[in-house]
Amino acid sequence: MRKWITLLLMVSYALTVTAQSGTVTGKVTDAKTGQALAGAVVRVKSTGGGAITANDGTYSITIKGNSATLIFSYVGYTDVSKTVSAGSTLNVSMQESSGIGDEVVVSASLRPEKITRAPASISVITAKDFEQTASFNVGELASKIQGVEFVRTGVNGVGFNARGFNNAFNAKILQMTDGRNSMMAGGSGLPVGIMNTVIKEDIERFEVVLGPNSALYGPNAHNGIANTITKDPRKHQGTTVVLGMGARELFTGRIRTAHKINNKWAYKLTGEYTAGKDFDFVDSVYAAGNAFAPAANIVERNPNPNFRHIRGEAHLYYAVTNKSDLIFSYGGSVNNFLSVNNVGRNQIKDWSFSYLQGKYVSPRFFAQLYYTWTNVGNSYGIPTYSRDFYNRTRSTLTDPNSPFFPNFGRLTPEQAEEFALRLGNLNGARFKEQSGRLNAEAQYNYTFKDAGLSLIAGLNYQMDKPNTFGTSLNDFTNRIEIRQVGGVVQLEKTLPADIRVIGSARLDNHSVFGNLFAPKVAFVKGVPGGSVRLTYGRANAAPIILFQNASVFGIVFGNGEGISYIPNGANVNSTPLVTDKLKVEQIGTWEIGYKGQIGKKLYIDVNGYYGQSQNFLSPAIAVGGRALRLGNEPLNHAAAFAGTVNSSGILSGGIFQTYFNYGDVAAYGVDLGVNYFLSDRVTWSLKYSWFGSDITKDNIKNDANRDGYVSLEEKSLNAPRNRIASSLSFANVFNGKGFLNLSMRWVQAYDFYSGSQIGTAAGAGRRGVVFGGINPLTNQPRNYLKNFNRGALGGFTTFDLSAGYPLNSQLNLGAGISNIFNVEQREFVGSPSIGRLYSIELKATIPHTKK
Repeated sequence: MRKWITLLLMVSYALTVTAQSGTVTGKVTDAKTGQALAGAVVRVKSTGGGAITANDGTYSITIKGNSATLIFSYVGYTDVSKTVSAGSTLNVSMQESSGIGDEVVVSASLRPEKITRAPASISVITAKDFEQTASFNVGELASKIQGVEFVRTGVNGVGFNARGFNNAFNAKILQMTDGRNSMMAGGSGLPVGIMNTVIKEDIERFEVVLGPNSALYGPNAHNGIANTITKDPRKHQGTTVVLGMGARELFTGRIRTAHKINNKWAYKLTGEYTAGKDFDFVDSVYAAGNAFAPAANIVERNPNPNFRHIRGEAHLYYAVTNKSDLIFSYGGSVNNFLSVNNVGRNQIKDWSFSYLQGKYVSPRFFAQLYYTWTNVGNSYGIPTYSRDFYNRTRSTLTDPNSPFFPNFGRLTPEQAEEFALRLGNLNGARFKEQSGRLNAEAQYNYTFKDAGLSLIAGLNYQMDKPNTFGTSLNDFTNRIEIRQVGGVVQLEKTLPADIRVIGSARLDNHSVFGNLFAPKVAFVKGVPGGSVRLTYGRANAAPIILFQNASVFGIVFGNGEGISYIPNGANVNSTPLVTDKLKVEQIGTWEIGYKGQIGKKLYIDVNGYYGQSQNFLSPAIAVGGRALRLGNEPLNHAAAFAGTVNSSGILSGGIFQTYFNYGDVAAYGVDLGVNYFLSDRVTWSLKYSWFGSDITKDNIKNDANRDGYVSLEEKSLNAPRNRIASSLSFANVFNGKGFLNLSMRWVQAYDFYSGSQIGTAAGAGRRGVVFGGINPLTNQPRNYLKNFNRGALGGFTTFDLSAGYPLNSQLNLGAGISNIFNVEQREFVGSPSIGRLYSIELKATIPHTKK
């Protein structure tokens, strides 16, 4: 990789030429409103050198020779190409992009560029797409993104993954908002998802970059990034109010107001209240099975299907100069809903997520400092709560003087309720967490005009300080603090024959895993209507804090320092076995792709990839035995899962779950997108993805828990091999004013394993069991018990419909129906089948008026 970067530099200077130069000045404005476009990129086509427009839309750029072709790019607008003479003035009006392929994106290479020239597999959902969705849940649109594996867990619960190996604690895609890390602070480190602080009306676009992106964004951007970009209050002024209702008692109210006070100050405020009721569903819980009560299959105790989300943000913009801004932001949300994890479902009660951010933005320099914090409120795990209440109200042990009474004795319902909701550090159901994360970032960019070479350099700092009080991490006595410091350099050179070469390299120092190096190189060749690209990237997936230090419900433990345990069939006084402690997963991926328009009606986006992972990180996998220690710290293995010891001291029936590294795992696939313009008003689109991996082979290298047998759990893709999404969109219908969209989604059936969760075709309709080979200590089958198995996921075809109509210049009516034919749509384990949903929204837009 160092040789490639050195070669790039040598080629850059070798191609440097001297020539007569001159300056071109001008102003860039919106063609419809005449408003100045601040931050538009002006680039010399032949060299790649460029400039950025000031707050009043003006620019100045130096060109070589007597004339040159300038390309003007602005996010949300169609590129403009103009040939201009040196020393002249060129004013440009730009049209908002209306066609596929016209979009300008920033997430692929940290600079604005036309999507068809981006050096990565990138998709974008525009503000127009959000406007044509009559739902509060913006995550639903992820089901339409090429290459994304979308899942839905209820009316409001959605999630997405890319390139397989999904699980119930999935942090493989880095979630960002305006370049800010918006993953959950603290123990889980998971995407914030439905607990985000952004409302739909404030989203300008949503960019998803697939593949390894550690070279630009650091560890854990290994399968992709999802960047939500919000609206600038100076460009999008006015007030928007939305009221909506729908199936399952849904109500939503949202407001956004944004105003430019003067040439220095601007602000925006957003808020949302959404409430409803999830689908009817009660999961199974396996209780008792001890000396004081027989084993029983019971139902969850009192799951509350009602959900509520309150969110909002405040932003203040100050123009320091004509070309630089200071932006201060705060956002927060408070949430109540049902969620799914490796063990079962959680009752989320008053879980809050917040951030405070300050950033400086100028054409050459960007810096930000922000703090993110999480408080889990009164949330608890439903399986542990249900199991403990059942066990303690039905126990045959009534003698309060028995030494077993504190953990097994019979209690009154009131006493059992209190016991069942004790804190997790006592192996109870209730969480407690007050965690925070501090991030700082600085970025500089410069164009060496004579060499036609562009440079981006950046520094990042992150400090995680989780505090779960021992309820979900093993941090009751020893607090955890993890620091990461990293730096990145990216060089881009425009070569003859419309070829761009982009090389980037990043070095991070992780306080647990040491130095991590991530390079990436891309070659992009312009062709009529688009480009062809070849890329190689290496990414690092540092195990998240949960994978390192988990202690959840006394059954799920982290493996950051190795777990000492007594295996089933061994004497409890024998020398413990120790699991291999986790290492950083390294993913190297080659990609080749084409994106562009063929003729006037056909647009194609195709991408193929092959990746090789070293030290592949598994989902939570079962181990037969009693856990004793994580490193040198004792673990509190819950009595319900710690097994029993016979008179000879032999352990049986113990089980816990943890995370492992495999050997090498290859993953490969193809993503294809086709858009065909049937007419000026009708567009048809098709998205197809195929995914495969050698993890499915019966190879001993896939024995993650090192028990000598490769189980079905250890060689599962946890993703469908084939997926199709298609849509037919009609514009200017209903007297030429409205729109109508019909979409279809097909997901091939697939088996899924994650911790206690299981969904397979073979075991549907009964409690899940995973065969783990023969235990050499007992010569008996090793079976790992799971939750109730409701069958494989996927295996459905659904149709959705959305429509909208402007009642007048300020009022718009939108409606949507998902799963029109109410087919069984089982998307995730521990979750209801998704039935038909409908929603209707009325949006009022009050334009900003100058005094």
